[in-house]
Amino acid sequence: MKKLFFGLLFGLLCHISFAQNLPDFDAISIDKKEDFNVTADDAALQAANYLFSTPLEKNDAGRLRSMQYIIKWMSGTPDYNFTLDEQATKFAKKSDDLLGLYMAAMTKYVLENKENAKDQNMIKLNAVKLIIAYAKEEKNKVKINAELKKAIEADDKGELSTYLKI
Repeated sequence: MKKLFFGLLFGLLCHISFAQNLPDFDAISIDKKEDFNVTADDAALQAANYLFSTPLEKNDAGRLRSMQYIIKWMSGTPDYNFTLDEQATKFAKKSDDLLGLYMAAMTKYVLENKENAKDQNMIKLNAVKLIIAYAKEEKNKVKINAELKKAIEADDKGELSTYLKI
């Protein structure tokens, strides 16, 4: 009985600590320019990190909430500009999951590399590198389509910039 109790307690604590990795997105207002502050930026980075630390799963509520927050944050932030470049998103044409990851990767890159946040080529290159690293991990369950395979091969050869036409 003790083993069962401790097993349940451990599972509950793991679940609670895992759930605490995400902020309460509903409590963070990002409707006006003034709302985009350190708290909003930190939440966007936490959301991006969560997406890159969990496998692609359709029924993961945390992934959905994180993606929704990132989209809202990206479309409203006055501090950063994002371009959904056709060449960089070729691999995501038929995959909303990959397009969402690309957006999360751009968010992650600009928030962690503020000195390069205005360089669209650096954002594009490093966002695609994040996607490639994520896709290479089998545990992430990414279906590698033909275009993503080309990007991975270009990266393996050190030719990702050429592939991305930057």
